[in-house]
Amino acid sequence: MLNSNSTDHELNVAILIYDGVELVDMNGPLDAFLHANRYNGNRYNVYTVSATMDAIISEGNVVTIVPKYDITNCPNPDIIVIPGIINKQVNETIITWLTAMCENPERIIMSVCIGFFTLAQTGILSGKKATTHYLSISDAHNKYPDVIFEKNVRYVADGNIITTGGITSGIDGALYLIERLDNTIIAQQTADVMVYNREAPLPPFTILPPYFSI
Repeated sequence: MLNSNSTDHELNVAILIYDGVELVDMNGPLDAFLHANRYNGNRYNVYTVSATMDAIISEGNVVTIVPKYDITNCPNPDIIVIPGIINKQVNETIITWLTAMCENPERIIMSVCIGFFTLAQTGILSGKKATTHYLSISDAHNKYPDVIFEKNVRYVADGNIITTGGITSGIDGALYLIERLDNTIIAQQTADVMVYNREAPLPPFTILPPYFSI
């Protein structure tokens, strides 16, 4: 398992992208890892990867993104970030590749928001603790009842699998990994330069009440 005591070499951080990708899901963690490079000697090699080199159209058709790599030529990832996609579906080529990537227990996999549904299709979340966006957690539980869901949290870490809640909590997941892989000081420096408050409470209307059934 990757941790701050087991490795200090450059780490490849692959950000998966596909048509309909949610922009903050993608850019939040990407930005966190890039800013951490200010303080750790450029340790993170951050790049986008998609099924092909075709241009990607973001959610709302507002941004066109050209991936840095496709799944056939990208550097071997140490960390994979899976942003949400508005219809919760990616093509089978991505699922097949991601499933193969999940077979390496040393690799860190992090879903952001409803990127949970993409990760869950690999089967790796069975029996693991996880979370997702508060508006999707009931649907996720119904579809994947063998996952142990935690609500009212920004992220859940179960070994090398990290799942995060809604949208900006992808930043929290990335900062957690930066703290784990670098140290607490670098994680806080990164949060500071992003003007991001790691200690902020959850917005009150996103908190699911005790009687909410999942």
